Amino acid sequence: MNNTSEATSIVAPLWKRKWLIIAVAILVAGGTYAYYKRKSPIFLTSTQLYLGNGSEEQGLLNGGSGGKRVNVPEGPNQTALINSPLVHEVVVRTLRSQNTPVAKAALRGKARAKSGEKSEFITISAEAHTPAAAALLANTTAATYISRENGNFERDVRASIALTRRQLRRIEAGSSQPTKGGKGSSAPSSAATLQAATLSTKINQLEADLSIAGVKQIGLAKPTNAQLLSPLPKKNAIFGFVLGLFLACVAAYALSRFDRRLRSLESIEEAFHAHILTALPSVRRPIVRRDGQLTPSRMLSEPLRRLHTTLQMGELPGRERGGPARSILFLSPDAGDGKSTIIATLALVQREAGQRAAVIEADFRRPVQAKLLDVVGPQGLAEALSGALALDEAMQAAGSPAQEASANSAGSSASVATMVESRSTGSLSVLVGRTDVDNPPALLADQQMGGLLESLTQDYDRVLIDAPSPLQVSDVLPLLPQVDGIVLVARVGHTREVSAQRLMQLLARTPGAPILGVVANDVSRADLEQYGFPSTSGVRRWPSSLIRR
Repeated sequence: MNNTSEATSIVAPLWKRKWLIIAVAILVAGGTYAYYKRKSPIFLTSTQLYLGNGSEEQGLLNGGSGGKRVNVPEGPNQTALINSPLVHEVVVRTLRSQNTPVAKAALRGKARAKSGEKSEFITISAEAHTPAAAALLANTTAATYISRENGNFERDVRASIALTRRQLRRIEAGSSQPTKGGKGSSAPSSAATLQAATLSTKINQLEADLSIAGVKQIGLAKPTNAQLLSPLPKKNAIFGFVLGLFLACVAAYALSRFDRRLRSLESIEEAFHAHILTALPSVRRPIVRRDGQLTPSRMLSEPLRRLHTTLQMGELPGRERGGPARSILFLSPDAGDGKSTIIATLALVQREAGQRAAVIEADFRRPVQAKLLDVVGPQGLAEALSGALALDEAMQAAGSPAQEASANSAGSSASVATMVESRSTGSLSVLVGRTDVDNPPALLADQQMGGLLESLTQDYDRVLIDAPSPLQVSDVLPLLPQVDGIVLVARVGHTREVSAQRLMQLLARTPGAPILGVVANDVSRADLEQYGFPSTSGVRRWPSSLIRR
């Protein structure tokens, strides 16, 4: 069971990024093909040398019998000689003297010799940018070595001939000397005659050996036999695709292990241990002005209506008055999950549904509701809690110009209900926050906050509270037991798994309202369809100035 779970955890991140992995592999393959396609080709050709040719003649030079086989030069020693500067410098001078395009190309190539441990054969391989240059380099190297070895062989033969002739002359001179007593020369002895005949035979054999080469080239290197060594664009591209696929899989798996952000609806539900109320797609502008009135983007309307309906129909167990939650606190693990934007758009949907909605901005660190809902008054929650303003004076109407005109004509003494046109058309009021509050936790923990929430839940159908993450500041902790329910917000690809887990642990240890569910933000179209949520075509990204709130 554990093995299956582990295998699933390994395959899951790879499957979710399958198109990205394939795209990376294709890019690597294309780059590899283009790189090797532009490289100059390198051709390889070879020729062989036989060292055992004329071994019997070498035996004669060493004083052996004519029919006795002697050891040939060792291949590794001769290979080292061919690869040494003694042969290489001569090859370079020979090619330079030819002064042809093929010779110039051969000069830019390289040649290497190799042989077995006790082999009589040496293979000379040459690489160059053209087949003709590779063949010329291999043949020139072979010819240079053969000329050197055969020249040494010829010098040794001629030295042996000269030595043998001197020996023969001494024998002949000794045979022709007069005997003691002054008498004429005696006939040569049979031993001297036989020795002279042997030396004469040896001289004849050595003179005949001058026409025999000690090293022989077996088969010339030909351009037609040259093999394309590199580049091989197609083969390299296939290798690049496989390598890119492997590296992309490793990178995807590593990212899934070290970058623990929630990247799917399934991972969000598992991290929070709560069901998903709705999933919002990615859009460029979540709030737009249509006919002079603020309204959510068309692609967000249906998911927000689903969220509104779910919250409206949900029954809270143990609630004295029963029915759905009227005051709802929205929390997110990390900054930038889109919580404030979701509150603003949900309030607009509730207003369109004919409800009276109120937004309380309990975030004194980074307040943005005034910007999102287009209200300009600087006074709000802090003034209402401190008693500087009455609650109805601190509330500001948001939405259409008609509502703002109605609110202005009502005067400062008008009740909150007079800020709206009518119950049937709905209304939206905002209690904004500001950043110059000295002690936000103490302000929210004051008894006035409980009375304010009680008053708003009596005058409004829904009270939505925007508060900072309790993982970052403790401002929101006094509000947990004072609201009817809590909605968590997570943004796909942004919310960290460890933050979600820490938030759930904090809420479990802190007495407070029940968690109603999770709103998933910035969800891709593919993930929406895979999880069963209807998606809208034309998915776009939210601007960073809004989505990060």
